[in-house]
Amino acid sequence: MTKILSRPSSGILILLALTSLLTPLARAQGLIVDLDGLLPSKSDDPTSYPTLQEPYWYYGISWSESLSAPAFVDGRGVEYYTRAYPNSYLSVEFYVYLFSNVSSAEAYYDREINQTKSNAGYTEVPIPDAFAAVYEIMIEMGIQEIGVSWGVISNVVFKVAVYTGKIVGAPTDQLISFTVLERSRILEKTNATGSIPEFPSFIVLPSFMVATLLAAVIISRRKQSTCR
Repeated sequence: MTKILSRPSSGILILLALTSLLTPLARAQGLIVDLDGLLPSKSDDPTSYPTLQEPYWYYGISWSESLSAPAFVDGRGVEYYTRAYPNSYLSVEFYVYLFSNVSSAEAYYDREINQTKSNAGYTEVPIPDAFAAVYEIMIEMGIQEIGVSWGVISNVVFKVAVYTGKIVGAPTDQLISFTVLERSRILEKTNATGSIPEFPSFIVLPSFMVATLLAAVIISRRKQSTCR
């Protein structure tokens, strides 16, 4: 009996080992591979992205971001600003950070949320699928209101920061609007719907073949055992 089960059992163990090795590759099929198009651009079609259009909002500057975080791959940022009246302004900065895997992106996201929560007197802003808060900081010209939000989609972390200068009131409405804009943009550009990716053929086919062979061996062994 032991001999009859030894080969099928070994085959099952090999199948399980093969699956465990190839599953990360299958999951990699759903990873975001680059940051192109994930940030608002001054060349955006105004009919598709009307939120940040001149003459009310002006393109400021874009730049590359670098993080000392595990599995960090690439980072980018862009700024837009507007003037309410002389010597007062409102600016918004968008950031996206690409990681090589989902767990590292989520770990960085959690770390930054905890850092935001360490600011005394922050007020959390309810935004679906994101963490957002507004708080005050002291600058040379007085008190500045800041709104910041964080979100994670697959292996990309995004951040939105809204700054006010001599404008009364917290930038809550702007923070909500821009966070929804950025999250929707990432989902649209990457088709990251949160669903589990399908297993590619290079995993399904070998697994099916091994399972078929195992079934054939088991049936053959059982027939031989019955004949004896």
